[in-house]
Amino acid sequence: MRQRTFDLLAIAGIFAAYSITLRLANHSSPAESLLGGLANTIPVVIFGAVVRRLIVGKVAGRPAAFQLMAHFLLCAAFAVLSYGLLIVLLGLFDGGGPSGFLVQPFTPQGTAWQSLENVTTYALIATVSHLQAQSMAPTAQEPAYAMAQAGPGRESSSPAPLAEALQPGAFVIAPPEPVSGQGPDARADAAPSRYFVRIGDELRPVDIDTVVSIGGADDYAEVRTLTGKHLVRTTLTEFAKSLDPAQYVRVHRSWIVNTHRIARAEPAGGGRLLLHMETGHTVSTSRTGAKLLRDRVI
Repeated sequence: MRQRTFDLLAIAGIFAAYSITLRLANHSSPAESLLGGLANTIPVVIFGAVVRRLIVGKVAGRPAAFQLMAHFLLCAAFAVLSYGLLIVLLGLFDGGGPSGFLVQPFTPQGTAWQSLENVTTYALIATVSHLQAQSMAPTAQEPAYAMAQAGPGRESSSPAPLAEALQPGAFVIAPPEPVSGQGPDARADAAPSRYFVRIGDELRPVDIDTVVSIGGADDYAEVRTLTGKHLVRTTLTEFAKSLDPAQYVRVHRSWIVNTHRIARAEPAGGGRLLLHMETGHTVSTSRTGAKLLRDRVI
């Protein structure tokens, strides 16, 4: 909700800034100034939303050379497409030609100024996008999750409280209870028993055993449990490190399944298997994943 409010305020500010500038610089009428402001705002909103999504999902966090090349290409595309849509909208709003409207490019000086303006706008959008991507990342010491104590009478092992350590979409793995008669080091080698997810302003525990399957895409993982599903910001590889390999098997590069929650499996051709999970959804394995499951057949 806060992100949406920020976006709406930013759009309103851009529209107001363009309209006022056109009114003062060109001495346009109020209607002409508003139409000009709208024509300038629409390309920024459309293509700005596209590049922000690409930066947050595909560019942020990648190697510096990759980011530099990606920003160069995205900036060029943003500038060209924004300019093209702008002159179309201006022609449409003016509506002076007998055929409906006339698309007329700017003068060379106007084109240069508009290009500089588009590059500057892209730089602002890219900066905000990187800040957004940084705020989405977990703030724990580990790259994708934070090991933390959980339960009554325990203190978090991270410097910040548990509620502050979590960001939307992050999760915190809670170590299992120590087995009676074992030292404190034994708990560190055991698989964690639960993790916490932030839903709104609440932190809700999820028992690891209730996880049916985990699907991965880029830097996110969709966790399906017996009662629902939720999205966490971590890679499938990092999530797998916190799971018991005796119970959870990576049957595909995009899927991990809880073998205790497989209702049945059937051949899918090519050495693959189709897994029917207890929740009713199905997971298709790779040949390697199918072999890992067949190796468990007694």
